[in-house]
Amino acid sequence: MEKEFGKFKGILIIGLGLIGGSIAISLKNSGYKGKIYGFDLSAERVKKAIQLQAIDEGFTSLKEVPWENVDLVIIATPVKRFEEVAKKIKPYLKKGSVVTDVGSVKGDLVEKLQKILSPIKFVGAHPIAGTEKEGVENAVVGLFKGKKLILTVDKEDKDTKRVEQFWRDLGSKVEVMDPYTHDFVFASVSHLPHAVAFALVDALIELSEEVGIDLFLYSGAGFKDFTRIAASSPVVWKDIFLENKENVLYTIDRFIKSMEKLKEFIEEEDEKNLLKLLSESREKRLSLDK
Repeated sequence: MEKEFGKFKGILIIGLGLIGGSIAISLKNSGYKGKIYGFDLSAERVKKAIQLQAIDEGFTSLKEVPWENVDLVIIATPVKRFEEVAKKIKPYLKKGSVVTDVGSVKGDLVEKLQKILSPIKFVGAHPIAGTEKEGVENAVVGLFKGKKLILTVDKEDKDTKRVEQFWRDLGSKVEVMDPYTHDFVFASVSHLPHAVAFALVDALIELSEEVGIDLFLYSGAGFKDFTRIAASSPVVWKDIFLENKENVLYTIDRFIKSMEKLKEFIEEEDEKNLLKLLSESREKRLSLDK
């Protein structure tokens, strides 16, 4: 059965980073027959996207985009810029077009974007895929294949179903979730782990200065695996932490309590409870690989 990608004929991707670039290059390699346009404030990124044949045409000015050919806009910038982007593109959007995003924060932001873009339809989307690398030059073909895609919509209609089909044809497993539930879930399983990784590296920077030894020279595979995500974009994660502030702070507090519990068991040499905590954590982690 031929893929239709929601029957969108012209797609504009705003933000040619890892995710935006991976959407473009994955479309090209999945049989998409429409036009793919790219927009980025960086002329170098636009040039690179064209060289990689990820996009058909690229722009650094919104006025130059052939808006009459665009019926789907994907906002792939850092989340702090979403509202600004929405306000700037609204005058150009043609009737019947759809705007979506790839941000990992939803909640109030979804409502704000819906109001800004109305009567144009906004459909919140979050692909659970990525790497710690940045830029279109690190785009990955098939990045979304077999990965979850969360749609944060109140009710499904023809436009949300088109966006859903778009992602299914890229190989994603689509789920629908309330925007506020989404933000708590991903504060827990994504934002908190990134916060912990950044904080752990920061702790070792300070310990290195304290003892006069570059501790990073002695880090093994375990440390590198655990902190890989601390190599992610500082701008992207600054925005995520601040946009999802309440949930991120709540999950950090819960993590601190777990660390305090672990610390207590070690201080008290409480072998029974220490072993229980370690065993339960090990079993839960192993269950993820089943």
